[in-house]
Amino acid sequence: MSKTTKPTQKLKIREQVYEHLRQRMRSGTITLTDRLVDHEIAAALAVSRMPVREALLQLKSEGLLEGTSRGFRLRQFTPTDIAQMFEVRLLLEPAAACSACEKASVAGLAHMKKAVESSQLAHDQNDAVAYMAAQTMFRQTWIGMVPNPHLAAMITRLADHVEAVRLATLSDPEFRSWSLSSSHQLLEAFLKKDPQLVEQAVHYNLRNAATSYYATQDRLISAN
Repeated sequence: MSKTTKPTQKLKIREQVYEHLRQRMRSGTITLTDRLVDHEIAAALAVSRMPVREALLQLKSEGLLEGTSRGFRLRQFTPTDIAQMFEVRLLLEPAAACSACEKASVAGLAHMKKAVESSQLAHDQNDAVAYMAAQTMFRQTWIGMVPNPHLAAMITRLADHVEAVRLATLSDPEFRSWSLSSSHQLLEAFLKKDPQLVEQAVHYNLRNAATSYYATQDRLISAN
């Protein structure tokens, strides 16, 4: 019994550490200047070093982290990388949102509405990190209603690749104001249960988000 329990416990700890780091990345509390060192994270979480190391290596294998002389850091993407990611997202997300709208549940729509309300509050308080967390909840909710789980996972992976740049973009109140307006527009389309309108809203959102990314990407890379 003990021979099977220990590996299982280790796996659970690794998964918990992995999810903890992913959520920190999505909320913007891990930035391009941070270094993720296994023993420091292990001490902070009160866990052993090995599952933390495994979680970091998994994030690296997924293209979210890169190794440095001291631990890991968020992977830095070139403007060409970002452009190519947006090209793929424009192919995937509008159609995925359309299918999510067709399958939207009352509970899912309520969560989306709550996320937009939280986004509005964070924007009014000029809290970029809280705003980003609320927007992550908004995106995860509608993506969670996409009936194709493989498509949903792919979209989430692509979005996670650029969270650090997204945080820098949304630190600007002007870009954040536009983002909030876009979220209201998408929510309204979902509430109307109009798949075509949802598809158009996501397409418009990505086109404008790309412009915001390009405005900050060069500055972020040069600063690091």
